[in-house]
This record gives sequence, C-alpha cells and structure tokens, in this order.
Amino acid sequence: MNDPIGRQGRVTQNLTDRSPKLAGMYKSALRILDSEPEPGCEAARVAIVCHCMRELMNGLPTALADTAVPRPNPSSGALLSKLPGLLAENPDLDLNADQDVVPVPKAVARHLHKLVGARAREDGRNRMNAAAVVTGGTDTEHPVINQWNDAYKFFLGWTHLDRNHEGDRELPSDESIRAVIRVVEDVIEVRTTAFFENVRTLQDLLNEINATDEGSG
Repeated sequence: MNDPIGRQGRVTQNLTDRSPKLAGMYKSALRILDSEPEPGCEAARVAIVCHCMRELMNGLPTALADTAVPRPNPSSGALLSKLPGLLAENPDLDLNADQDVVPVPKAVARHLHKLVGARAREDGRNRMNAAAVVTGGTDTEHPVINQWNDAYKFFLGWTHLDRNHEGDRELPSDESIRAVIRVVEDVIEVRTTAFFENVRTLQDLLNEINATDEGSG
C-alpha cells in the first residue's frame, strides 16, 4: 500500500472496523500488486492478487449488508461431486442413448433436480447479495450491479490458471488491475461511510435523549 492516509488507507480502516480478515485480504492484494514479480512468477502474482480480491468480494455481503443471503446447503458443488458415484451405482443408465426420451432412475432424477435447484438459488443469491452490497437494497437489476459482477468475473478469471491464463494470454497490466480494484473500493467507501454516518447520527440522538432524561430527572 502506498497511500496509508489516503483512499486506500480509509478503505483499509473501514474494512478493519467491520472485518479484519477482509481487511487483510485487501491489504495483501495491494502489497503484492505494489511489489515487483520474480522472473517466472508473473502469472502467480496476478493470480494471488485476484484471489485476494475475489475473497474480499465474496465476504463483503456478510460484512456490509444487513440482508446477506446464505449459501445453499448442500451447495451445487457438493451435489455435483456426488453425481459420478451415483451414476456408477446405475451402470445401465446411458445418457448418450440415441433416442428422444432417456429413462433415468428415480435416485438420479432427484439428485439432478437438487443440483439444478441449488445452482439456480446460488445464481439468485449472488445477484441479491450484490444488490445488498452495492445499493443497500434489493434491486437486482440496478445497472451498477453489472459493473460489480464484471469486476468479480475479472478477478475470478485471473485467479484460475486453467482459465484466462491458458494459451499464454497476455497478463493484465497493473493499471488495469488497479482500475478493477477501484470499483470495489468505491463500493466499500460508499457503504462504510453511510454505515458510520448512521452510527454517528444514532449516537448523537442517544446523547440528546440521555441529556433530556438527565435534565428532566
């Protein structure tokens, strides 16, 4: 971090007040981005920065929003991991059968139903949590949410070596990464400033009430 008392310093302090772990992710991303990569470690440097930012974005709904939607349990990932074993238990099932309708055992059909349902809930959850963080409300169609989601996709894509890193694709520049980080910083500043202003307003109101009570006593 190169501006401890500037914008990044404010974001760090506001995050620390709400979640020291998330503040650590943010500071780690900035520290690594400010450092020069060792030869051969350029891709790893980008992946680590983006991983920290992705984890920060994942944690912000719980830290900043009052209406964060919890992850479905079991998750789609957990259900998907069980599917190969379930299919192995039904060796007669041929999903590649050349026919319009393929009979599926009840156990497999129910599992697929759970899997699709969990994935749908996760997609809805992600957008609802984005709305809660970015706008403080429930409008999942707000235009700014698309910018937030684009930032998340950017970090997610460069976190995994098997995605954007494939084919020796040119790594994003430090400035382009900082530009996406600023999207997240903007949201944190707006949401935390509003939070602390509300806290101060509430405290002023309580002080006024207490003063009135003491005067009447």
